[in-house]
Amino acid sequence: MTHRFHWLKGGAALIIVAAATITPTSGRAATTVYVANVEDLYAAVNNYPENVGASIILAPGIYFLSSTSSAGARPHGGRLELLEDMSLYGVPGDRAAVVIDATALPRTSFTFEMPPLQRTGVIRTGRGSNAVEWLTIAGNPFAAAGVETDLLSSEARVRVAHVVAGNSTRGVDIRNFFPEQIRRKLDAEIVDGEFFGGVEGIRVANFLGADEGDIRVVMSGNRSHDNSWGCIIESNRSSRATIYVRSSGDRFEDNELGCQIGAGLVGAFPGFASFNSTVFEGYGTQFINNTRRTDGCPLCMGPPVSTFGGVLVVGGDAFLPTLANTSSSNTVTVRLWGSKVAGNQTDSGVDFQAFGARFVDSSALAGTDNHVTIELHGVSAQVDPVDVGSFPDNLPGSDTNTVTVFGSPSAP
Repeated sequence: MTHRFHWLKGGAALIIVAAATITPTSGRAATTVYVANVEDLYAAVNNYPENVGASIILAPGIYFLSSTSSAGARPHGGRLELLEDMSLYGVPGDRAAVVIDATALPRTSFTFEMPPLQRTGVIRTGRGSNAVEWLTIAGNPFAAAGVETDLLSSEARVRVAHVVAGNSTRGVDIRNFFPEQIRRKLDAEIVDGEFFGGVEGIRVANFLGADEGDIRVVMSGNRSHDNSWGCIIESNRSSRATIYVRSSGDRFEDNELGCQIGAGLVGAFPGFASFNSTVFEGYGTQFINNTRRTDGCPLCMGPPVSTFGGVLVVGGDAFLPTLANTSSSNTVTVRLWGSKVAGNQTDSGVDFQAFGARFVDSSALAGTDNHVTIELHGVSAQVDPVDVGSFPDNLPGSDTNTVTVFGSPSAP
């Protein structure tokens, strides 16, 4: 359960009204644990099984995370891994009152033992129903995200609300991860967040073998800025997966690229991304003034932006010449109502560009039978996307990749 409360002198708390409810999946009665220092925080988060289902409520202050204590190495390298149905709350109405500071954690705190080179986040969620609310995360460039959802489970619900997260590779990372999460259902809510100084402000992805994953995200009132990508929404080296995102009043501004919305991506390593479906609906969402030309996080691990501007939509995408024909039969639908795409860099980019399929060079195709549909409603109809069915467009099968636009000034 989530509570609204005010901290009083001496660290006591007055509960004044219930604000929201996280329904436990564990069947255990929810408990409330109050903490006022980092040792209490570690003790509460790592107290299994007593604190399964607990609400951890933090007193105002800075909580400096560390990989060791006087007793030796901390569990999980010093990162925070929430137990099943556990939630973490700061001070309602003041996102800056509670700071989780991860700047001193070493690279090993975020690195998986197997497989190597894969990383996780500062606050790790994804078991049952988890919430992280009303706090600031001082990030770490070695961390995959400020808030990560990749704890193993077959189904999870995560709420990230009123959180400021910066200087990690991502602010918040909503992902199904590895073949161990095949067919995992992940529902997420992202509300009133600020995400900055990373490779990606927000990522939503079925990633690295999480085939048939199903992700549904509702986000509203967030601001993602000073990143390489404001957001990226796409299944990366996963197949037969689905993503649905509903965005209301979110702002993606001052990034190198506002948002990349795709269905099937095969990036820097071998794999396949086919038969995926992505739907993005924006209501009053803004992709504006994305004019940065510098990496949002120079020390973070992540690819460089190759397309600058406001919005990029791609059905099937592959990055390396050795990855031809690895991304086929993908579909993307983007629907915008009252949304704005304007003021983005167009000297070497575009405000809004869409590809049915895109390959890194003209020698082959990313795949075939990839389709993008864009629907522009109300003032969003002022947006005029640059649409390319297939790049390259002169090879056998390229005509099976399509982009269809409804509602723009140049639409039929």
